[in-house]
Amino acid sequence: MRVFFPLAKILASFYLLFTYTVEKRCAPILFTHSRRRTMLSSLYKGLLLLIVFLLIIGLASCSKKAPEKAVQPPPPPNSLLALKNALTDSTKRPIIPRQVGKENKQLITLAGMDPSGPQLVIDPALAGRVMGVSFDGDNGDNLFWVDKSILDGSYFSAKPPSWNAGGLRTWLSPEDLFFLPEDKDAKKWFVPAELDPAPYTVYAQGKGEVTLQLTTSIKSNMGKTYNLLLTRRIQLVPFYTDSVGTVLPKDLKYVGINLFHSMQNLSDGIIGKDMPYICLWSLLQMNPSGTMLIPLAKKADPKRAYRDYFNPLGPDRIAIENNIISVKIDGKYRSKIGVNAKAAGPGIAYLKDEGSGQGILFVQLFTVDPKGIYVDKPWGKKSDYGDAIEMYNDDGNMGGFTEMECHSPAKKMARGESEFHELHLHIFKGPIPELHKIGSLLLSTDISKAKYY
Repeated sequence: MRVFFPLAKILASFYLLFTYTVEKRCAPILFTHSRRRTMLSSLYKGLLLLIVFLLIIGLASCSKKAPEKAVQPPPPPNSLLALKNALTDSTKRPIIPRQVGKENKQLITLAGMDPSGPQLVIDPALAGRVMGVSFDGDNGDNLFWVDKSILDGSYFSAKPPSWNAGGLRTWLSPEDLFFLPEDKDAKKWFVPAELDPAPYTVYAQGKGEVTLQLTTSIKSNMGKTYNLLLTRRIQLVPFYTDSVGTVLPKDLKYVGINLFHSMQNLSDGIIGKDMPYICLWSLLQMNPSGTMLIPLAKKADPKRAYRDYFNPLGPDRIAIENNIISVKIDGKYRSKIGVNAKAAGPGIAYLKDEGSGQGILFVQLFTVDPKGIYVDKPWGKKSDYGDAIEMYNDDGNMGGFTEMECHSPAKKMARGESEFHELHLHIFKGPIPELHKIGSLLLSTDISKAKYY
């Protein structure tokens, strides 16, 4: 219509000007009266037909609709792209910029050379978590558990903000020092906001890795305040490599994460002398269902290797076969066990059954010091030792997830001194027999002989 109306005005003006010129100026001079009338009549009719024809063409062109843009279907709800969209939706979430050189970034994506290959999504504002990981870029499934409130946006309007976002995070132990009030009432369990979801800042970012930091003060239920600098260095590992040059079968997919985290004492008191020992605590939330596997040290006594934290586990939920603890994971029964440092093997694994003979295997490797000081224990119970490896199965009240957990050994730290811990997470997807083979290689024990639920 923008073109049609100006065109109509131009044609009408031309028609009036033309008829005036021909009738008043040219025709009296060139033609006799009778011939002039015949000629003008034919001329006017022809001109009117031409104008009408041009107007019809103009109307037809205006009535044609502009081609509509193709509507993109929403990404699958469990895809990495759906997670990214949810975490960057400014209509539901306030933007908290994180300085990275000259760029401000709310969300950090680590990817290899192939954008459709392995990828990590890290949210500095949510306690520096690795929120998602995929074998297949944006279109691949997120392999971590994420609370549904993240995906529907309601998480960001909750007050106070919830700790339970999902993914891979860092906490501090012992739990009953920071997560229980002074009266140690388990019904009053809470997560200190100064720890989670306290926002980390981006300290450095390079190819395939990022370093995040949090300076915080956390009060314990013994009246002591810990002033700390927490650092999380996260690396994407897009290809599997090991010291013996293992080549993965073509039907296995792989993505890995290296996490190096540390805490520096900024308090005047000495941790481990003036203040109780504390440890770095790594927790990874995953989807059920399947079997958690905790290999034991060769000389460990299976009967004394682990202890329950919450509901007791019977033979329908826990077994020890071939020196491997197997725990049923279904997200329907609240349970947790801890394995002490003397009994612990080199790591922990979780085999998620995908059906049709396929599965996803998570293997987390880290160093355990059999003579080290570990401090986490069941709440409110006296204990002369702490646990190095733990696992948790939720009952659905917090979302129905499962967790694999590990702790660093504690050390005395004067002001300015630091404690470090590193872990390596390997994730594979493929036929279960192949997963058994690679898992056995990594954990130095035959996991095919373990009990599976």
